[in-house]
Amino acid sequence: MDTMELVKQHADEMIQIRRHIHQHPELSNQEFKTTELIKEKLTEYGIEIAEIGLKTGVVGILRGKNPGKTVAIREDIDALPMQELTGLPFASESENVCHSCGHDIHTTTLLYTAKVLSELKDELNGNVMFLFQPAEEQGTGAKQMVECGFYNVLKPDVFIGLHVSPEYDAGSIGLKKGPANASCDTFSIKITGKGGHGAHPENCIDPVAISGYVLTQLQTVISRENHPVYPAVMTIGSIHGGKANNVIPDFVEMGGTLRSLNAESRQAMQEAIDRIVKSCSEAMRGHGEVTWEKGMPPLVNDETVIDGLRAAAEKTIGADHIVSIQNPSLGSEDFSYMFPEYGPGAQFRLGSGNNTDPNTRHGLHNSKNVFDDSCLMTGASVLVQFARDYLK
Repeated sequence: MDTMELVKQHADEMIQIRRHIHQHPELSNQEFKTTELIKEKLTEYGIEIAEIGLKTGVVGILRGKNPGKTVAIREDIDALPMQELTGLPFASESENVCHSCGHDIHTTTLLYTAKVLSELKDELNGNVMFLFQPAEEQGTGAKQMVECGFYNVLKPDVFIGLHVSPEYDAGSIGLKKGPANASCDTFSIKITGKGGHGAHPENCIDPVAISGYVLTQLQTVISRENHPVYPAVMTIGSIHGGKANNVIPDFVEMGGTLRSLNAESRQAMQEAIDRIVKSCSEAMRGHGEVTWEKGMPPLVNDETVIDGLRAAAEKTIGADHIVSIQNPSLGSEDFSYMFPEYGPGAQFRLGSGNNTDPNTRHGLHNSKNVFDDSCLMTGASVLVQFARDYLK
């Protein structure tokens, strides 16, 4: 049967599941009820649950009629620490927690895909892994699944997934070959001086003044240290020092992130930040040190997998609903911990906006953003078709 027809049969049910998940969001590594719901539904669909030691999150296995390759489909399940302001009848019931990044859409789309593929298992020559990943918003969930050895259950031959994108129309998808999302490293800076009375700076080493110079000098990392053809972003998001107006503190602390699409550029900019903090602080008689928390690598879409997704989309939603994305995003995606390390893969953008409701265009991580339910059917149809093609 035609994939779109199979998917349409379950549309009403999947919308209800999505709205239930939206109404009951859970933060990273606290997705206990969401995990229970996923396991309940997968069991209902006849999907095997693989126990790999995850606290939250689920690995489901569908084995086709005949042996063959394995397609791994991954989606994230956690919500954000934000208050929802959409006014929807199914808005979040949890204070200061909501699905403003669309992970309720992701979770439901993967459940939708699992249900349809379970009905097609006799035509599949191979297996499908359904990776319901926790804690993407903390950037740690994919790494947790790797550390738990999800790939020891079955060795994936290809990874696919999606992420909602309000800038594209519901009913369409966006495809980007090559680098699609940036790496993300977090750093903390501590500038130490010598505290004392604000009336006698000559007896002090002022870390507040030093931090002002350091902050200014760090702006040259992107403008003068990074090769201009490699997109990169450095953001200092926090700075704290002192508690009284007339006291020079002993130290100032700053924190930020560095994002890049190129491995060599990433390393060079980290070294530049270390050098500037240390040298600028020393020049003003202070001491500066940087502590790094290395994060996820860039997400780089495999060209062959993108071609496969394009073919699947052409068969389902039609070529005129495929957008070729020209520029990568400097946002990060921890799906990059899984591929290409454990096999080739790609993630596509799932349009979730419409021109009828302007609230569908606010963008991700916006407390007023509304996601068009119809995108569920689009996402599931492309994922199902890709798996059917790959395992035919």
